[in-house]
Amino acid sequence: MQFRVQSFETVTSTNDLIKRAIEEGEPEGLAVRGLRQTAGYGRQGRAWESPIGGMYQSFLLRPEVPPAQLPTLSLLVGLAVRRAVAVLVPELEDRMQVKWPNDIVVAEAPASLDEAASAAGEGSACGEGPSPLCDAALGGDSQPSRPFHKLCGISTEMHARALCVGVGVNVARPADAASVPAGKNVPAYLDELGFCEGAVEDRINAVADALCDQLAIAYPLWCEQGFEPFQAEFDGCSALSGRFVRMEDLSGNVLAAGMVTRVAPDGRLVLRTPEGVEVFASSGEAHIR
Repeated sequence: MQFRVQSFETVTSTNDLIKRAIEEGEPEGLAVRGLRQTAGYGRQGRAWESPIGGMYQSFLLRPEVPPAQLPTLSLLVGLAVRRAVAVLVPELEDRMQVKWPNDIVVAEAPASLDEAASAAGEGSACGEGPSPLCDAALGGDSQPSRPFHKLCGISTEMHARALCVGVGVNVARPADAASVPAGKNVPAYLDELGFCEGAVEDRINAVADALCDQLAIAYPLWCEQGFEPFQAEFDGCSALSGRFVRMEDLSGNVLAAGMVTRVAPDGRLVLRTPEGVEVFASSGEAHIR
């Protein structure tokens, strides 16, 4: 498979362009990139302005698969992002994890990079700006021994019987600090994790190209065989395994709570409650205690 890439300086949202292409009957395999988004949005409609510094890319897919297989697509795309970044920054591979259902997070290095930078009087791995690794843990629930920081978010939407898959990766911290998106997740940036050679736009395109390459390999296999060929890889880099989480709906109502044991082949998160009962969660948000 080879993606047909369209690149733009500024767009409202790369998802908007993919949805328009779906409505116009465009075949699958289109990838749209924007250097800047003025009305970007992610999962559950969360909106933000996307300044220069991120990789914003959306894909048009028309998989002919059973409906029950579709929830695993975001997990597959997460693995493709992780593979792509590992090609460009191999030393990050062991620290990158896929956080169900749609994020890539970075675990703190065994020897804290922010402490080392502070001792040396430096900031990031590129020598500029503060390191994100000294901020609060993911979700605002402190777990000093295993903090995570968000590197990538993924959205998957059904639109006119096709799929629009949007991916955002933090490549370089925006020059304007006010442009850093607010929210519960502390961002991580590739330029502060060692990927800082060359112009920002060149690095963004390198990440986008690497993602196209990896998704072009993984997606056809997923269409043919489902998530089973990727299950072991996902289990090996799952951010929530062994963690106590609670699943809440948009109103804050608790749907389930327990220790994460695995992700089921159909993409559902499997929790074991304090009473020892297994619960399969397919929606809501995982909050780390």
